[in-house]
Amino acid sequence: MKRNYFSFALTIMAVFGFVQLNAQDTNVDNHTLTVNIPKVALLDIEGGGAVTLSPDAPIEAGNPIDFSSDTDNSLWLNYSSIVGNAPNDSRTVTVSLTGTLPSGANLRVTAAAATGDGGGNKGTSSGLVTLAAINTDYTVITGIGSCYTGDGANKGHNLTYDLTENTGNYGDLNHNTDYTVTITYTLSDN
Repeated sequence: MKRNYFSFALTIMAVFGFVQLNAQDTNVDNHTLTVNIPKVALLDIEGGGAVTLSPDAPIEAGNPIDFSSDTDNSLWLNYSSIVGNAPNDSRTVTVSLTGTLPSGANLRVTAAAATGDGGGNKGTSSGLVTLAAINTDYTVITGIGSCYTGDGANKGHNLTYDLTENTGNYGDLNHNTDYTVTITYTLSDN
């Protein structure tokens, strides 16, 4: 019986000794958590599709065709952007044309200031830009940081297209030709 008590006592002492040696937990603990924000550069055009500009024919002999009422503002430029943390990390939106424009007219576009939903560092419009040459990049929005404009019509930058007379080449206008261009917007890093 002494031996059983002695074995039992040694077992109890061993258990308490083990618990005492490994009793390092407290009422506070911690671990690390890493957050990885993705790089984002997305752009789309909302509110319609194809745009047709048709100047008005004169109603009085001796007058040119009337470009003044020939505008379209049905499209909206939306984008989402997450940039890096370097001092100059920002993006721009450029526009370029492929196809054929009438040399007797100038195509222009204005990207209005960003409106609607969204948040962050949305870009600044370059104002009225004349798209004079095919396959040339023209900057329409600068200073885009980490932001989003909202999705859909009436959000982001409203695009207004218009035609003006290129008086030096008015004689090149031809009513038998449909002039078609593809207009491409690109969101890119600076």
